[in-house]
Amino acid sequence: MARRLFKVVVALAIFLTLLVAGAFGTLAIARHRHAEALAIRTPNGIDEAGFVRLGGVEQWVTIRGDDRANPVILVVGGVGADGPGTVLSPFVDAFTPWERDFTVVQWDQRGAGKTFARAGRQVGPDFTVEGLTRDGLDLTAHLRDRFAKPRIVLLGTGFGSTVAARMALARPQAYLAYVGAGQIVAPRRDREQAGYERLLRKATAAGDQESLADLRTSGPWAFRHPRDPEKVAAFVRVAGRYHAANPPHQTWDVLTAPHWSLADALAIQPGMAASEAALGRAWGESFDYGGLGPDFQVPVFVIQGDDNTDAPIAQARAWLAGVRAPAKGLVTIPGAGNHGLQTHSQAFATALKATLAPFTHEPPASPPAPGPGR
Repeated sequence: MARRLFKVVVALAIFLTLLVAGAFGTLAIARHRHAEALAIRTPNGIDEAGFVRLGGVEQWVTIRGDDRANPVILVVGGVGADGPGTVLSPFVDAFTPWERDFTVVQWDQRGAGKTFARAGRQVGPDFTVEGLTRDGLDLTAHLRDRFAKPRIVLLGTGFGSTVAARMALARPQAYLAYVGAGQIVAPRRDREQAGYERLLRKATAAGDQESLADLRTSGPWAFRHPRDPEKVAAFVRVAGRYHAANPPHQTWDVLTAPHWSLADALAIQPGMAASEAALGRAWGESFDYGGLGPDFQVPVFVIQGDDNTDAPIAQARAWLAGVRAPAKGLVTIPGAGNHGLQTHSQAFATALKATLAPFTHEPPASPPAPGPGR
């Protein structure tokens, strides 16, 4: 009996090993095909990825574009939540429309994605908005040297928009322009109120009595601590009915992203959780949002979806109205929500090209430097 049981256990172990090996093999094939489909083959194109040491920490940076002579645009921030620890670097497909006119730089900040995985899943010291701003300025200097560009374009989204705006204020001579693409300018409580009012408007317009009843149950701050599960459930039901479009295959996009391993992919959610615990709650409530301006020495533009609940367009519009800058403007992307950079990538690319065209042509400073470490 024992021998038979042993044989069954061995057979099961072999089966599970083959199953796991098959899954890993499938992922490896899919990742290779994805990389081939995304390969940049233009004569002066660039496709680099590696860790760059910023503030004493190895941080993941990718650089892609059809022509390295194009303006460099540094993207700060990610998707999936309004707080720190989010990423955009694995969603390469979303930014291919940008790569014709810009050299696109993605950065996994401390606590995020591959940088978090590299650091042993620790957010590490100096995990503050000020520390992240210094990292961003170090990366900016690296990119200016790498591409012999006197200035680059800076784009911030979500939590990253508060870091990027600080960068533009701290070192305006390094930037051609600042773009908020999901510009957060108010505490979470105010943004949650705006999101609740949006749902009320939509449910009222649709005559949706069930959703209106749920909203009366949830109130505007269903996610405040201590959380009431009934309020959370009621709010989630309504939000699910009226949310803007999300990308359909985000998990697969991450699992098959070039340069990403399964361990990297599995570090995303823990990184977001660790970052939120270390910084997100304090940032969401007590960050100096009033310090994001109003006096900028670079052009400032907001290019944003009109259905973004993490960064409500009305709040961004009011903030921009108070900004003083050499030039400024607002472009609204209809129907784009919290994942608008992915779902409406071409619209953002078109808006970026048209908006930034007057500001993105200047001669190089000196011959380009070598690329980032591998």
